Parts: sequence; structure tokens; C-alpha cells
Amino acid sequence: MQKKRILWCVLVVVLLYTPGFSTNYYVSPRGSSGGTGTEASPWNLQTALNHPNVGAGDTVWIAGGEYRGVFTSSISGRENAPVVVRALPGEEVILDGNVAGSALGVLSINGRYSWFWGLTITNSDATGSNYNKDGVYFVGANSKLINCRIYNNGGNGVGFWRPALNSEVYGCIIYHNGRKGTTRGHGHGIYTQNESGAKLIRDNILFNSFGIGIHIYTEGGGIQGYVLEGNTIFNSGIPGADFIERNLIIGGFQEADRIFIRDNHFYNRPSFASKASVQLGYSVANRNAEFSGNIMVDGSLYMVGGWNTLQVTDNELFSRTSNMQLVAYDNFGSISNPIFNHNAYFRGSLGNMTFPQWKSFSGQDANSAYAGSVPTTTRHYVLDNRYEAGRAQIIVYNWGMRNDLLVDLSTVLAVGSNFQIWDVLNYAGGPVITGVYSGGAVQIPLNLSNIERPIRADSNRDVLIHTLPAFGVFVVSSEGNGLSTGLNPTITEALPLKIKKCYPNPTVDILAMDVYSPATSELVANIYDEGGRLVHNEMLPVNIGDNTLVVNLARLPGGIYIVSLLGGAFNDQCKILKRDFALNIEFEEEEFEVPFY
Repeated sequence: MQKKRILWCVLVVVLLYTPGFSTNYYVSPRGSSGGTGTEASPWNLQTALNHPNVGAGDTVWIAGGEYRGVFTSSISGRENAPVVVRALPGEEVILDGNVAGSALGVLSINGRYSWFWGLTITNSDATGSNYNKDGVYFVGANSKLINCRIYNNGGNGVGFWRPALNSEVYGCIIYHNGRKGTTRGHGHGIYTQNESGAKLIRDNILFNSFGIGIHIYTEGGGIQGYVLEGNTIFNSGIPGADFIERNLIIGGFQEADRIFIRDNHFYNRPSFASKASVQLGYSVANRNAEFSGNIMVDGSLYMVGGWNTLQVTDNELFSRTSNMQLVAYDNFGSISNPIFNHNAYFRGSLGNMTFPQWKSFSGQDANSAYAGSVPTTTRHYVLDNRYEAGRAQIIVYNWGMRNDLLVDLSTVLAVGSNFQIWDVLNYAGGPVITGVYSGGAVQIPLNLSNIERPIRADSNRDVLIHTLPAFGVFVVSSEGNGLSTGLNPTITEALPLKIKKCYPNPTVDILAMDVYSPATSELVANIYDEGGRLVHNEMLPVNIGDNTLVVNLARLPGGIYIVSLLGGAFNDQCKILKRDFALNIEFEEEEFEVPFY
């Protein structure tokens, strides 16, 4: 009997963990529910998005063309083997939500471990009531939205909601989303809430939202655990209310915590009625946030509602007028542990004070610098795409007011590859540069003036103008979406911090943990007793990938404990039983099983 049981367990393990064969499926505007999902007999899109045969490691390739309707995806992959839904190389796939009904989004993502890649998501309803839905309604856990173009949707560009645990919005171009209200615009570029794990919002371009660029806000939910990195956000609010709204707000009626805002670009038009560019806090006191390595032009970093710890370091804040506050607050004393340092301030004031007055008042910015004028030399930044070879973003601060700029693209493009460069403010006008890359620098024009305008007439279209020559944002793309041969993309998933196993459990003294870490760093190990009291704390170094960590619990009395590992915005926990002595009893696996949190 025991041998049979062992054999059965081995068979189950083999079935669960032996890699399966991945399959390419195909979707076309001419496809049908009766197709087989092959190139010769493709499916329609909705059939593919709920087909039981589509699973872990598979790719659903979508042929170019228009797909009119609203689409809901329930397909799921698994860890390290997501299911990928992607536009065919070099083809534009347009999901147009101009249909009647009560759908929450043009595309609703419900499945787990599913990636949606390279899609155009919009709504062509210029006058009617089919317009007021999100571009993407995102509730699928461990899923990703990659390099999509999301525009002209009457709700939010992306509604990125609480159930989408450990999911990501990456490299998307999100603009002209929302609708006009009586006193302000409604609908945001990204509207999001989160309670556990971490949401990633990285390397996106958001502009001309009717409401706020990225709105991290709640009244009764949660806004904890965010990494915002490498995003470019500008001119939020103009279509909706004829003034500049906040490019980013984090706060609400519940405390915000574990907020990391790094290496982003925030820009506002000069001499235009403006609220704060970035608002940290809203109605209640919050816990911990980091604002570091960001560049902000013509807008305030506005701190509201109190913070336990707020770290503001290595930023560059610019004002083109002397009367703008670079740093603003309701009550600076409401920040219990402020850390302001190594920042560079250009013109403007800090809380309506001069730089020396600010340093004396706040006790901060000991190693920061202040200049009475903005630079005169043009700067640019090239952001290589993390998922797609041959794709990048170029952000230009044209302080020197040049007509053009040479940009080295050797880290992006392969010599001999076809490429295009798009001006994001006039995407519909086609690429501004096309050619074959011969190496070195490419000359990019900075005297462009044509823009793509919102589809709706009630969108203050007449006040929208190009940000050039002062500020430009471009996308570089290789022909064929970066695929070198065939339809077999190599993908790597940036997994969150995860405790895979805690053992032995129960333990008498030594506890080992098999842990996956997304980065080489140090983790904070906190151990809490049943009453929630912190009884042990230490730092544990980890490398990127799989690690085995060891903690000695010998000094703790017997009982049940929660072991929590924290690294950046990510955390994970396991529950363990600590005994005061070893029992001379062999436990079978199922006799004491403590669930992971």
C-alpha cells in the first residue's frame, strides 16, 4: 500500500511539473468560433480569449485589422509559463469598443499569468453613449499589459484594480482617455488600487488624460504596494477641464504604504493654470514612500495628510518662472521622518522660501543644490524596452532650443535593421523617421508642431498644442516588433519576491526558506508572534533568482509565528510552528500543514 502511495505521488509531481509543449494559436478579423485556431483556420478574438485549449506557455497571435466589440479574457498560464496574446509582427491590431452594452472595458483581463502585448485599444464613438468605458479593465493576477497603445476611451485608459495582484502595466502609450465634466475631467490615464503584493507601473507614456495621469486613490479599499518607475507623464487634465491636473496622485481615505516612485519624468506646459504635478497624500496620514531620481518640470511636489517616512532624494525639479513652488505642503511637521537630500532645484521656491530658508526651516537637503535659472544645454534620455528588442523611448528636454538632435541608438537597434521613430503626440500621423539603421546616432527633429487630437468635440481640442520645441517624447521601433525569426518570442517574467517553502515545519531551532528574489539586495526578515508583536528582526542578503535563507529560532518559545520577508515594494509571508523540543514521532506530510499567506 505504501509503495502504491509513493508511486502515485511521483506520478502527480511529474504531471504537475514536467514542462508542456507550447502552442501557437491564431486569430483574424475573418476568424470564427468554428475555426481550429490555426493559420489556415483562425479563431475570432473572443473565442480565443476563453478557449479551454489555450494555456500555460501558449501564444495567441492576432492578425492586423479592426476588431469591433468588447472582449473578456479568462485564459490563464502559470508561473514561468504565461499565456501571451500578441499582435503579429509589424501589424496593427485595433480593438474598437464602439458597441452598445454595459461592459466595463474594451478589453477585460480576468485570467492569471496572461500577457497582452502590442495591441491598440480605443473607441471610435465620437458622439454617442458607447464611449464611456475603460480601455482596459484589469483584474487578472500575475498578468501584464505590455507595449500597448490605449487612447480615446471615455473611462480610464486602464482600470488597474485590487484583484490584479503582482501585475504590471509596462511600456504603454496612454492618452486622450476620459471625458469632460462640468468642473473637471473624468477618467484617468491609469486608475488603480492595491492591498497586498505590489503592482508595477513602468516605462509608460501618459499624456492629455481628461482627469489625472496616474490616480492611486481609494475611499474604502487599499493603496499599498506600488513601484512606479521610468514613466513619462505630462499635461494631464487639459482636455477635460482646460487646466493642468495632477500628473500623479497617491492618497485617499485609507493610508498609503510601500510606495516607490523612481526615475520618472513629469512635465507641464509653461504659463498654464496648474495644480501640483505630483501629490503625495490626500485625507489621512500615510506610512512610507520614496520619491527618488525623478525629473519634474513646472509643477510642485505637494505633500498632504502626513507621512511616517518620506524619502525625497536624487531628484531634479525645474521651474521656468520664479513664483512656482517646487516643494509644497500643508504641514511639513506632519512628516514624522523626512529624508530630503541630494536633490537639484532650479529656480522657483521651496514652500515659498528661498533655498537657505528652506534648509534652515526643514533641516533637510544638506547635500542638495539650487540654481537661480534653468539649464541652457539640451538633454535627452534613451529608455530601452525591457520586453521587446529593437524598441525604446527617447525623452528630450530641449533647454538649448535646438531644431534637431543626434541620438545614439546603438544600444537599441541592430545594424541593418529597419526602424521607425514616432512622435507620441502625433502617432496617427505616422513615423517621423523611417530607414535602415547603419549604426551610431540618428538625427531627430525637434521643430514638430502637428498633433493628434481627441476624438470627441467636447475635449478642449483648440487649446491642445505640441510640447516641442521645449519637450519631446519619441518611440523607436524595429520592423517586426523585434522578432528575429519565426513566431517564437523569448520572454522572461519579472516575478515578485516569493517564499516557495519554509522547512522544517514544525521546527525546534533552525528554519530554512527557499526564496525567489527579483533582485540582488538585502531582505528584511521580521518574525511576529500570534499577537502580532515583532519578536525577531534581521537582514538577509539575497541574489537575483532562487536563494535558501536560514534563520535561527532557538531562543523563541514554542508557538505559532509569522515569518515576513520584505524587499523594496515586495513582501511575502509564511506561518510556522516552533516547538520547544523535538518529538520522536514521524509525521506524515498531511498531518500538520501550515498554509502560506
